[in-house]
Amino acid sequence: PEIGTIQDIKKLSEITHKAGAFFHTDAVASAGIIPIDVNELGVDLLSFAGSTIYGPKGAGALFFKKGIRLVPLFDGGIQESGRRAGTENIPAIVGFGKACEIAKEELKTNAEKIAGLQKRLMNELPQRIQYIYLNGHPENRLPNNVNFSVEFVEGESMLLFLDQKGIYVTSGSACTSRALKMSHVLQAIKIDPAVAQGSILMVLSKYNTDEDIDYILNEFPPIVTQLRNMSPLYAYFLKTGKRMEAGPGTDYEHHHGVEDS
Repeated sequence: PEIGTIQDIKKLSEITHKAGAFFHTDAVASAGIIPIDVNELGVDLLSFAGSTIYGPKGAGALFFKKGIRLVPLFDGGIQESGRRAGTENIPAIVGFGKACEIAKEELKTNAEKIAGLQKRLMNELPQRIQYIYLNGHPENRLPNNVNFSVEFVEGESMLLFLDQKGIYVTSGSACTSRALKMSHVLQAIKIDPAVAQGSILMVLSKYNTDEDIDYILNEFPPIVTQLRNMSPLYAYFLKTGKRMEAGPGTDYEHHHGVEDS
């Protein structure tokens, strides 16, 4: 979910099965956004949550194939067929079920609308901000995910300044946004550490509008300019035309094939 690239789950499942193991996929980021067919994917287990499909927090679902025996993490009552102890949260379960129903009905319409907003951000932000790079596949990605690395600026600083403008983003995946070390995802796709520290993730929803995108496009560039004016790395770059190295593996010029102008 961090950079939005859609993985080939079917192929990964086939590889896993050849090794004699079961395959589980966390579909939290894709449920309600793109079609999911457990039979087509060939997965043995799949999980997702209510909160990411506009449903209640505290409710989720786990699909698993018949014949797979699950061992509970903790014992207690016999609720939920002995797989998870504790009294069922009936209101959350009902709300989750309704959210799934609505998500299925609106899947295509919402995806098309959100993809249009995503396309605007992906196309127009680089026109307004220099040295900004898209992370993840440019086309084969979730329609609600926009992840950029903004050079010479720290992600945490952008997050705080955007927050003051009522624009809520994260400096990493929702699971690791408090971590101070470089994202293992960006590290895996070989993003330079100095560039990666300026990464932010924007997740769009069905409630976002073109007016919201206009607001981001107007407010975000001045924030980047303000932060860069305080950056010694940017001052050095303007003075010398060179980037300070961040250590072994520094390769700014070839980040997604973008070269200095």
